[in-house]
Amino acid sequence: MEIDMNAYDPVLEEIYAVRRRISERYGHDVYRLAEAIAKQQRIEEARGRKYVRLPIARVAPAMA
Repeated sequence: MEIDMNAYDPVLEEIYAVRRRISERYGHDVYRLAEAIAKQQRIEEARGRKYVRLPIARVAPAMA
């Protein structure tokens, strides 16, 4: 089965458009985006929404 990599996919185009709008809103700066998300999370937590805090995975050192 051959896959046409140049095929137009409206779902992917919509995803790319949303990603572009989000990136433009925060000046293409991932740190500004992360700060905006953290700020929104703090606001929602103050209103009573609960978020799950997952522990950081620690990998044991390789045995010699």
